[in-house]
Amino acid sequence: MPYSAPKYRVNALFLSDLHLGTSSCHAESAMELLNSIDCRQLYLVGDILDLWVIKRRSLGLPEAHLQVIKKILSLARDGTEVIYITGNHDEGFRHVLKAYPFDYGLTNIKLCNRHDYVSRCGARYLVIHGDQFDKDVHCHPWLSWLGDSIYSALLRINRWWNKARTHKGHGYWSLASAVKSRSARALNYINDYELAASEFAKRKGYDGIICGHIHVPADKQLNDTHYLNTGDWQDSCSAVVEHCNGEFELLCAQSWLRSRANQEVLLARVV
Repeated sequence: MPYSAPKYRVNALFLSDLHLGTSSCHAESAMELLNSIDCRQLYLVGDILDLWVIKRRSLGLPEAHLQVIKKILSLARDGTEVIYITGNHDEGFRHVLKAYPFDYGLTNIKLCNRHDYVSRCGARYLVIHGDQFDKDVHCHPWLSWLGDSIYSALLRINRWWNKARTHKGHGYWSLASAVKSRSARALNYINDYELAASEFAKRKGYDGIICGHIHVPADKQLNDTHYLNTGDWQDSCSAVVEHCNGEFELLCAQSWLRSRANQEVLLARVV
């Protein structure tokens, strides 16, 4: 009988920016992570469905993307508390909230614009998608549009580039991250955004903030505030978990899954 490692148990799992419906979404990796982790609470921190793309293309979701949605619904039915925080690409759900606030959840799923999270250690975190801080980051609208267009093009190139790398036995390499790390404008935007988010959390009396939106995973202290960004599933494939002892960790999901798979192979040989 083949060996199967037990699921990795955490108190809470935070995911954002899956952008289901886009060609650059790594839905298979997201599904693998959801199948590998047992969490008491699952936080979907905005832009899970990319309603902009779905509406523009008028196409149904690919099967792999539908499987992710079915998995989330299955987790909710099986007792996982799912909290869906709306983002700007799924802002259509914000209009639903105005007409019908989901105060107590629907089939174990709560829909909201922001959420107060208290960690196992008693620290208070604001969980919010983060597009709300765009107004605090100085960037002309046409530059923002241009940046989005270039980023989308890089993601498309990145997907084909990494397919070729995989065939050659190489690991994932992010072209988009490499470009961002060398762009002064991008680095200034990221820095300004992180400062705006952490300053807001501190001003409102929170110990930390958990957000997404800018597709840059992070775990750092800013303005005496714990700043956590979950990253995204178009490029970084990252997530934040709170362990059962109350400690937070930023996971690079693909390397974590590879490490777990290698461990399963070794344990299978022992068994």
